[in-house]
Amino acid sequence: MLQRSIAGLAVMIVVVACGATPSGSTSGPTASSVSVQPGDLPSGMQKCDLSGDIESFLNKSKTKDPNTYTSTNSEWNAAKQQGATAAYAAFYSDSTAHCTSIESNSSDISAATYKLVVNFAIQFKDEASASKGYTSESIFGFSASSLKSGGAPVVEGTQTGLTANSIVLSISVANQAFYVAVWQNKAFMVILAILNLDAATGKKVAVAENSRIK
Repeated sequence: MLQRSIAGLAVMIVVVACGATPSGSTSGPTASSVSVQPGDLPSGMQKCDLSGDIESFLNKSKTKDPNTYTSTNSEWNAAKQQGATAAYAAFYSDSTAHCTSIESNSSDISAATYKLVVNFAIQFKDEASASKGYTSESIFGFSASSLKSGGAPVVEGTQTGLTANSIVLSISVANQAFYVAVWQNKAFMVILAILNLDAATGKKVAVAENSRIK
């Protein structure tokens, strides 16, 4: 189902280039509050029902495709071993029909020609764990090293407009456009993939999301 699509999106980007509240204090930003909000996006984009904290996302996946649930749950368990405490998955598209499409077990969001936003905001137990998640781990199939491995130009560090631990790949291929940003800020690691919106809009969304990590 969707997990295969998410993995496919991560692979596609490389190929093309060659929440629940955490335990403890409830003050400060959460994975849910950090994630992409409707106001970050151009008018006409709508939040898909698949969006939710990681447990909700897993439960929805479980009802659609047990194999997807198993693989996604395995990746989340691995992330928790790395210090992740909460995550929120946000999906936006330009129509109800497209939102429904990304939930189907035949969907391949890496091939989408419509406007689509896929966002994972992951909160870690501390900044050191989040930094390690960015520099040396792969979370839900995305990592800085995977974005660089294809050989396409990327922008890294503060030049992205995000943080020192950040990388952005922006590329157009045929009738598709990809803006992908992966970054770490304080105790958060963020994965943002935007399809078929211009790069300036992609950067605006990323900067808005990053600004909520205080």
